[in-house]
Amino acid sequence: MTEVTFVSRRDNAFKEFPPASAQVALIVPFFGDLTVWVRRPDKSGWELPSSTRRSGETIIEVAKRELWESARLIPARLDLLGAIRQEAPRPVTSYVYMCDVYDLPWSYELPQGVAEVGVFRTDPRPLLTEWMRLVLEAALRARRTGLR
Repeated sequence: MTEVTFVSRRDNAFKEFPPASAQVALIVPFFGDLTVWVRRPDKSGWELPSSTRRSGETIIEVAKRELWESARLIPARLDLLGAIRQEAPRPVTSYVYMCDVYDLPWSYELPQGVAEVGVFRTDPRPLLTEWMRLVLEAALRARRTGLR
């Protein structure tokens, strides 16, 4: 398993991860008690919506764009959960957001480049990367404790 470190935005160490340092936005979308996952045709497992930053984008713009492009979701708001630092194969910092969604428009037509979009009570199998479970657990803990 690739070594990753999750740092909550409430942790003092989060100061080491300013928004400009994040190259990837990863989002945990909730539809009620279910989480929304995507599976791309060229990948072997389920993943949470995520995308890399394009030139001129802020990291929150990346998150909004990815939610739309991967699952046609428009959240009322995005809550910053924390950051993930992945060291291998190269260092990458991802900002992790969570949101609530109330409409699932992809049930009519899948976005281009997406094989499936699904809602699950637990994490689906197989996961694209096992550390996605770490992200899901952090988001579920934040929802249970009311930390947003």
